[in-house]
Order: sequence, then C-alpha cells, then structure tokens
Amino acid sequence: MSETAQEQKAHELPAWEPGAELHEVHLGQARLLHARTGQSCLIVSGVTLYLAALIGLTGDLPFAAIWLAATGTMIAVVYAYARLMAPDGINAGNYRRYLTGHTVISALTGLVWAGLASAFLDPDSVLNMFIAVNMVFSITVGGVMPSAEYRPTFVSLATATLLPFSGYWLLSVEGPLRLIGIGLLIYYAFGLLVSAQAEVQTIASLAAERTRKLTQRLQEKNRIIERASASKSRFLAATSHDMSQPLQAQGFFIRAIRRTLDRPDQVELLDKIEAAWRSQQQLLQALVETARLDSGAIIARIRPFALDEVLQGLRAEFADLAHAKSIELIVARTTIAVNSDALLVTRILRNLLSNAIKFTPPGGQVELHCTRSDDGLLVEVSDDGPGVTAAERERIFEEYVQLQPGQAGNERGLGLGLTIVHQLARKLNVELRFASTPGEGTRAGIVLPLADAAPAPQGGARPDAIDGSPLVLLVEDEPAVREGLTILLTDWGCRVIAAGSGAEAMELLSWADAEPNLLIVDKRLAGGEDGLDTIQAVRSEVVAEIPAVLLTGDIYQFEAVTGMERITVLPKPADPTQLHSLLREALERPRA
Repeated sequence: MSETAQEQKAHELPAWEPGAELHEVHLGQARLLHARTGQSCLIVSGVTLYLAALIGLTGDLPFAAIWLAATGTMIAVVYAYARLMAPDGINAGNYRRYLTGHTVISALTGLVWAGLASAFLDPDSVLNMFIAVNMVFSITVGGVMPSAEYRPTFVSLATATLLPFSGYWLLSVEGPLRLIGIGLLIYYAFGLLVSAQAEVQTIASLAAERTRKLTQRLQEKNRIIERASASKSRFLAATSHDMSQPLQAQGFFIRAIRRTLDRPDQVELLDKIEAAWRSQQQLLQALVETARLDSGAIIARIRPFALDEVLQGLRAEFADLAHAKSIELIVARTTIAVNSDALLVTRILRNLLSNAIKFTPPGGQVELHCTRSDDGLLVEVSDDGPGVTAAERERIFEEYVQLQPGQAGNERGLGLGLTIVHQLARKLNVELRFASTPGEGTRAGIVLPLADAAPAPQGGARPDAIDGSPLVLLVEDEPAVREGLTILLTDWGCRVIAAGSGAEAMELLSWADAEPNLLIVDKRLAGGEDGLDTIQAVRSEVVAEIPAVLLTGDIYQFEAVTGMERITVLPKPADPTQLHSLLREALERPRA
C-alpha cells in the first residue's frame, strides 16, 4: 500500500452501524473500569483496614482477622481478574466478557460484605450495630465512585449487599432501631438513582471524547483533501499557463493569416488547422474554467446588452459544424435586451449548443430560441436527439460525466460542458432549466432578467474593425503571443505599442505622442513581474484609469482586481472573438 493510501486509511472515519454507539460506550466504560482497578482496590483496602480497627475496639480480634482475610481475598480476586482477563488491555474482542465477569464479582463481593455485617450485628450492642451499618455503607458508597463507569456493576454490588442486610436487620432488631433497616432500603433506592446519574455523566463524557477524536480525524482528513486540492490547483495553474501560451499564439496567427489566403484549397486546409486548434483550446479551457469557477476567479459583470448579437454570433459559430453533421440549426431573431453578463451568457449557450449538436443524429434539428415568461426571458436550446433518462438526469451536471461518449462522429470531450453551465448559472444567479425525454429530445436553457434598453449596435466598414484607431499598449513576455496579438490588433485597425515587460512598456510609452486607449497585459510576466503591478504603474504614469484586459492562465481570483477599476480578466487561451468583444466593450465605456 502506498504512503498516501496508508495516510488516507489511517484517517478514515468509521462507518456507522446499528448499535455502534452503544458498543463504543460500553467499550469506553470497560476501559475506564480496567484502568482504575488499582485505584479502586487501594481505596477499598483502606476502608477494610479502618473497619478492622473498629472491630478491634470491640475486643473481637478473631472476627477482625476473619474480616481482613475475607475482604482481602475479594480485593485480590478483583485485582487478579483485571490482570488475568485483560493483560494487554481492553479491546473490542474482550470488553463484553470483562464487564460480565466484573459484574458477577461485584455481586459476590456484596454478598461477602453483607454476610460479614450480618454476622457481626448484635442488637444488644450499639457499637456492633454502628460497625455493621458502616460495613454496608462503606462498600456501597465506595462502590459508587469506582463502579460509576458501568452501572450494572454497582447495581449488582448494592443489591447483593443492602437487600440481604436490610432484611436481616428488620428481622433481628426490635424497637425503634428497626427503622434503620427501612432507612437502608431508602439508601439503596437513592444509590440506584445516583448511580444512574453518574452513568449518564460518564456516557456524556465518553461521547464528548469520541466526538473530539472524530472531529480531529475529520479535520485531519479535510487537511489532506485541502492539500490535494491545493496541489491540483497549483498544477492546473502552471500547466494551463504554459500550455495556453503556444495555443494563444496559434489562434492569433490563424486569424491573421486567414485574410492573406485566396485559394479555396488553402482556406480549406486552414479551416482544418483551426478546427484542430479549437478542439485543443476547448479542452484546455474547459479544465481551466472549471478550476477557475471552483476557486471563485470568475466575476460576473452585469449590464444590459442586446441578446440578438449573442444569438447571431453563436449561429455563425455553429453553422458550419451543424452543416457538417447534416443538422438543421435554427436560431431565432429577437429585439429584446437582457440584464446579465454577455460573456458568461455566451459561454452557457455555447456549451448547450455544442452539447445539442454533438448528440443530435444527422438529419436532426437544433433550435436556439427565446420565450417571454413572468420570471424574465427563457433562452433555450432544444433538439430532437436521443434524450436522457431520469437516472441520467441526476448525473448529467456532475464533473467528467459523459453520456454515450462513443457515438460515431462525436468528438470525445471531458464531460465538463454541463458542469460549467451549472456553475455559470449559479454565478449569474439565474434559473437553469433542463427537460429531456428518451427518444424525443432535450430542452435546456436559462431564464434571464429583462433590461429596459441595450447599447446601440456599432456600425463600420468591416464587422471586426474597431473605430477610431485606438492606441493599445500590449505587454506580453512570450514573443510568439506578442507577435501574433500585434498582427491581430493591427488587422482590427488598432495602433499597437508592444513590450515584453513593464519596464520596456514604460520606456516605449515615454516616446509615444498620445496616451494609450487600452492596456492588454499578461498576468505572469518574466522575472516574477505581475501584470497587475504593470497596469497600476502605467495608470499612475498617465494619471488616468485606462481600461485594461488582463490575460491569464491562472485559476485563482485576484483580490487586487476588485480594488482596481476597469480591469477585465480574460483566461487563456483566449478566443480572438472574445478578445474582440472585450476590446469594443472596454473602449465604448467613458474613461474615469
């Protein structure tokens, strides 16, 4: 067994079984009895010596000797029983036998003491009567403390001692002193009550100790899980950052080179290259996005937007994929504006559309449409695919669950698409609806709050052209990513100042004839430099809150971002379409 497996097994919490709590209580009581045997025997030995001295005061030395011999024998039996019955201590295998034997020995001890007290009782001697009563009182009062751990032992001791002696007293003693026998019976009842309360306290103490130990083990188990989670997060952070760099550069170069191609065969080849790149990007982005959602790194930015722009962008994105599978893709037009985060809504609908097209067979139909309701606007993806069963619906939003992953023509994913949908819906605080019937299809969507109006759409000669030739300061330490992004930004009509570090950016900026309209900065720059510090330094230099886009492969939430205005975090590998939308949105907002 590996060290990790051993560590986990050592901290496993015991499974609950019927009677397990009572078993643990009795086991704990037996251990207390066994551990305190020496102390109990010592206390009882002191009591017997005291009573032997009292007996000696009456002048009956032979009875004092008999007393010491009989009671000493019972003390020795109790001590020897504990050592012989459980020499290695009390465990789950021997505690029941130990408690049973201890109860029997307690009853025998009570009978011996009751017999000796009855034999010594002399109704004509007040001193003898006093000593006899002391005998039964001392063994039962002394028995309350050492036997309180397990009540049956005290009950057997008190019953075997007090009931026979009380009966003998009532038969032997005449006159008013006979009431002492009744008092002994009252004392017996009182002892039973006190022992019951003592056992309750003992059980409560054992339960508290067990709870404390279970809590410690649970805390240790949580620490193990937290260490494993932190290790996974660090691995994902490092891996996603390193893997996203070449993918990031590839995406920018693919978009830039597309405008230079004029032959159909070249465009077709580039389409295949881009499809392969997009598949890698989606797999990595799914992993990173799941980790970022778990860590709280994704922040919803709620604002009004025209939903039709999102819907038609998705139609254009999935048209070729649907056509390749001979699936009819229907995307409704709408003039309704909603109040939410356009990027996160797009991610949700993208995952739902991707899932619908993936599982709809050739010749089927996938529809993206909107329906007004009292709660807002239901934006729903429906298909006439195979649907899912009720049992599958319980698992479909769990991580890494893939239904029918081996269907012909379907790309194998990671089973994270619907998990991300569920988490993003919670992030946006919107209702997620899902309904499916085997053989009839599936409907999945979200209910978005309505907005009064949306920003006016931007016109332009080219759909991707950014008006005004804004000056963009790009800080990226990876040469391939920096070059590809520079080409892409230039193609969009931007003027670009590209730097590999914050210091270089500040130097180039000092030669510029205008301040930047936008900052695009990588989070993790060379030499341990933080992109957030670079953004702050540039803003301090120009004394303006320049809007910024922070490119990052990290999965953690940056607390500093919440204290700095107008910074949008874009996870790597960033899709050029996402970046383009962010640039337009950032440049449209008035500068503080």
